[in-house]
Amino acid sequence: MARAAPASARAADIVSFLTAHPSRGFTISELVGHLGMNIASAHATLAVLTDCGFVVRDPAHRTYVLGPALAVTGFAALEQHPAIEAAIEQADILADELGTETGVSAIAGRDVIFLARRGPQPPTPSLGYPGDRSPLLAPIGAVFMAWADDTAISTWLERAALPPALADFYRNVLAETRARGFSVPLPAISAPAVMKAMSRVRNEPTDDDAEQHLAKAMSQTDEMLLSLDTLTDSDEITFKTVAAPIFDPIGRVLLSLSITGPGQPVPVTTVLDLGRRLTSAATIATRQARGRPPAQSQEGRPPGRR
Repeated sequence: MARAAPASARAADIVSFLTAHPSRGFTISELVGHLGMNIASAHATLAVLTDCGFVVRDPAHRTYVLGPALAVTGFAALEQHPAIEAAIEQADILADELGTETGVSAIAGRDVIFLARRGPQPPTPSLGYPGDRSPLLAPIGAVFMAWADDTAISTWLERAALPPALADFYRNVLAETRARGFSVPLPAISAPAVMKAMSRVRNEPTDDDAEQHLAKAMSQTDEMLLSLDTLTDSDEITFKTVAAPIFDPIGRVLLSLSITGPGQPVPVTTVLDLGRRLTSAATIATRQARGRPPAQSQEGRPPGRR
């Protein structure tokens, strides 16, 4: 069932949906179907957005796309958040150095939004496209939650409706991530059932049933975050990505910088080396944007490999 939405939420939903689908326009009927609006409300909201230049209507095809006024909004956002350009610069450097896909993501309300990708397309399904949103429910967004407070972590876990044992496992992995400085999502996070459910969420982003279906698919899939402390240097693993945080000036995780895995088993030492290289790049971006990591206590630090 689609949630009730005031005019402001309808406008945000339309802009977010068009941002996530930049390669084509959508008719008002298509937007109504994807976003669960009634046609009168959608028509009124699109009229306001059009008057502001935030969307443009193609009179021949009767489709809507993002308008040029939002380009100015984007430029202003980049000026206000210099960490984004710093992160993308580091993503470029890493992609050239390692010959692999890299990406930059951010928190957007109750979602994780993909901002930029660099480097070659990997052999396995890629990070996605700029504008793609994923609900911030466990284990999605672990690199953001590892430095969050207990209330935020509990909300993240509860939103996913995880079995208690899996929730406890993810809490432990967050502590390990905080100690080591990077997280390692596993290929299960892009398993076919999960990707099918994620596609539905992105096509019907206001439908609560779609999110519940995604949470169910993720809770029934294998563990999606790697605990390195259970492995030895001689072990080999296949990983989806390695992700490290970029902090804002008050010590919150503002962005995530990630490296995509090769799609085949590699030694644990390779993962550790990539993690250290990635955290170095993320630290550079943090400093360039005048950010700072939060003070880290020794409590809860896992005793294993650093």
